[in-house]
Amino acid sequence: MDCFSYTLKPLDTKFTIREPVNMSLKSTSARAYRLRPMLIALIASLPTIASGADPTGVELLRRLEKLEERLGRVELENTRLREQLKLRSKRQSSEETRVAKAALPGVVPTYTNVNGDSLFKIRGVIDADSIAFHEREGGYDFNSGTGLRRARIGLEGDAFMGQFKWRLESDFAGNVVGLTDAYVQFVPVKPWTFTLGQHKAFLGLESNNSDNFNTFLERGMFNNAAGTAGAERRIGLSAFYGTDTLTAGFGVFGDNESASRVATAPDESIGLSGRTTWAPIFEPGHILQLGLSGYYRDDLKEGGFADAIRLSDRPNARVDGGTLADTGVIRQVESLSYLGLESTYIQGPLTLAGEYGRVVAARKAGLADLVFDGYYVYGTWFLTGESRNLKVGSFNRLKPWRDFDWEKGTWGAFELAFRFDSFDFSETPVAINRGNQGKSVTAALNWYLNGNLKVMLNWVHFQGDRTPLDRIGNQTKGDAIAARLHLDW
Repeated sequence: MDCFSYTLKPLDTKFTIREPVNMSLKSTSARAYRLRPMLIALIASLPTIASGADPTGVELLRRLEKLEERLGRVELENTRLREQLKLRSKRQSSEETRVAKAALPGVVPTYTNVNGDSLFKIRGVIDADSIAFHEREGGYDFNSGTGLRRARIGLEGDAFMGQFKWRLESDFAGNVVGLTDAYVQFVPVKPWTFTLGQHKAFLGLESNNSDNFNTFLERGMFNNAAGTAGAERRIGLSAFYGTDTLTAGFGVFGDNESASRVATAPDESIGLSGRTTWAPIFEPGHILQLGLSGYYRDDLKEGGFADAIRLSDRPNARVDGGTLADTGVIRQVESLSYLGLESTYIQGPLTLAGEYGRVVAARKAGLADLVFDGYYVYGTWFLTGESRNLKVGSFNRLKPWRDFDWEKGTWGAFELAFRFDSFDFSETPVAINRGNQGKSVTAALNWYLNGNLKVMLNWVHFQGDRTPLDRIGNQTKGDAIAARLHLDW
């Protein structure tokens, strides 16, 4: 073992301290403090000083002080070197973080700053449809063809350690530019989120679910009609509490950003909407979720008419503009309210879901209130064994167990689905549409090549009474074979 050896003069007395000699930066300071009491103890135990020696030990203490001064300088240098090493390590870590996080891989890169406390991402959706119609009754000539159901591009990100999030997105489908999302979110503490700007008002499962994750090409006809009348994307302020088993959202919403505001147009309508879900069973591959949603709106308008509403939708396909469900423009409406019930059950590759909704139009001047309702139920089965998942009340992205890869011989995921969809607008006071009601049956095959790319095939059989499509008789019937290529990022 290496040792410190000292000779005390003028005593000519040599002594050895058996301390390991390891003058590392971390150990020097601690050893200096251990050395001092040992030397003091040595002085106290020295035998009687010989004649001519310093009887008080002043010389020895002077040397000890010099040694302490020298060790103090070593300690100071140790501190300086430790700070330099810390700074060098921090710079190296920052460079490694910059390389690792500057661009995270994906369909498109996601960019972050060095500290990882802000994020920037380009987002988008392409839904390219091709639909062939076959008319059975009614005399309306559906136009088969192709079209872009969605062609969206946008930006989103977060900042300040995720406390603020934002999104800006536009849709170019139909060769018309329209703003979809434009909002800022504040996340003071999870799971709370507050959103200001144009975003989706709360409604039911299909409406609040991302369009990217829906099972069929289009949502149920009644859901679309009721959502367009009182929910969908609107400018507003909302609060949302969301966990996997419990969600609650509430907001105040005006009109969509595209609403015309001119001297002859009615004032902006305003309303409240909310949705809550509860999952008494939430396990991997086994989920039961129940939900309740609703809205209330007044100062209504439809087109250029004040105090008016219109509920309408096409027969689960969008290439042709013919509407199967349509109340016509109803005047003298004081307020519009909606109440919806929903349930979702997942067991392995099986998913069952359904919604029922009811709209009440309260009318002015003693006119009777109007009631419209509708529902859908559907079931899906993954032939390849995958299981759907819910995240904070809505369906999450489906990721195949094995993505499509031609070289590896893997094919992604395949899903079969079947839906029954119904609406009843028969109480409409508009004479030409009175008695309007209808239904559709949809069979679907979905091929998920990966989590972002899928091919969807729908066969839709639809029929309706007293529809705007009637040309002969009082009933419309038809079929649609629809295909979609979907990509989102």
